[in-house]
Amino acid sequence: MIQEIQSKIDPKIIIGFKNYSMKNIGIIVFARSNSKRLPNKVIKKILNKSLLEIVLMRVKKVSGKIPIIVNTSGRKSDDEIIKICKKNKIKYFRGSLKNVFKRTIDCCKKYNLESFVRVNADRPFLDFKTMEKMITFFLLNKYDIVTNQYPRISPSGLACEVATSKIFTENLNKKISNNEQEHIFNFFYKNAKNYKIYNLKDNFYSKVKKYNLSIDTKKNFLKVKKIYEKYGFNILINMDTKKIIKKEFIKS
Repeated sequence: MIQEIQSKIDPKIIIGFKNYSMKNIGIIVFARSNSKRLPNKVIKKILNKSLLEIVLMRVKKVSGKIPIIVNTSGRKSDDEIIKICKKNKIKYFRGSLKNVFKRTIDCCKKYNLESFVRVNADRPFLDFKTMEKMITFFLLNKYDIVTNQYPRISPSGLACEVATSKIFTENLNKKISNNEQEHIFNFFYKNAKNYKIYNLKDNFYSKVKKYNLSIDTKKNFLKVKKIYEKYGFNILINMDTKKIIKKEFIKS
């Protein structure tokens, strides 16, 4: 079952966000070094910070007491990701490179997560306000998934999903395609009638979804690097994503 919610939420709910129980929910940041189009992108530096560290800094704007866990593979090439985690005192999990679906299940089991928020480590302009709204809805209601990706209504680089770990675990032995193993929510979107899904709507993002805020290519990376160098970390890490889009994407 698919329902849609407007991004404008009762302020009383948002104000109370950090007062709700955060028991057994975590923010999982998925990171890997073997990107085909831009290898090692998550450890590339912008103003002496890796892309992964930048994403973690924005995630921390919403995490409150929610644990943050970096989820990566056991390959030696991802050892640098673990070094970044240790340096920043971030929890981490290592598992299968190709079967991210199973790696997600194993991560949730290790950290006893009943639910989690999915974040990709190539999202330097992650919208922490939208994420907070989605977590709030999830905590206050009984949904399998709260998402902004079914259908996608926002620019690339702003995907966010909150889900119960149970729906993953109960499908562990199902036949999951290679695509669904890598893109872990595709299985549920394909079988949406079997799940309770809320899709977040945002009128602003619907109008600007042609823009790409993720880092997939060297060109993307250089654009993001230029924006961070223009404002500096102290300003940009705290800047609202919509403001960034208005200042640096719509005008170009």
